[in-house]
Amino acid sequence: MYLIIKIMGSFLVLAGGFLAGHKISRQYKKRSRILKQMQEALKYADDAIAIENTLLDEVLKSCGEKFFDKDSVIDLWTRASENLKTEFGSFENAWAKACEEYFEDIQCLTEKDKECITGIGLAIGLANTQRQTAHVTATLQRLQGLEKESLSVEEKEGKNAVKIALAMAAAVIVILF
Repeated sequence: MYLIIKIMGSFLVLAGGFLAGHKISRQYKKRSRILKQMQEALKYADDAIAIENTLLDEVLKSCGEKFFDKDSVIDLWTRASENLKTEFGSFENAWAKACEEYFEDIQCLTEKDKECITGIGLAIGLANTQRQTAHVTATLQRLQGLEKESLSVEEKEGKNAVKIALAMAAAVIVILF
């Protein structure tokens, strides 16, 4: 009976290790996906404002609908659009407020990622479209660099996360026996 309990416990520890490693791996993938979506949304927003002369409120809603999952906890672009109505046209404040709420729910982003995403508020909030486009281009380059870094980390560490977690679970199992 004692051996059966040990075997069942070992199986649970092994399953827990696999799930923990898989969760870590998913966090790396999520970070890369978020950075890519931010780039696509920012490109779309810049084009919609500069070329189509679309209202900022409408652009933000469109970005949220087009580029982000409905399953996500909070859509940063839609939330910024809602905040813009209460901030009386101060986009930078509306964006910063939306970012605070977004970063509370999204834990996979690094400080560099957060700083760059918060900088989108300054990039889009400029009144002069030429300056806005220049700032958006610089922000896009930073996001692309962060995405490349994220993909590199995902490739190196994401694959190994499951293996390391399983190795740790195996070590615990050996200690149990």
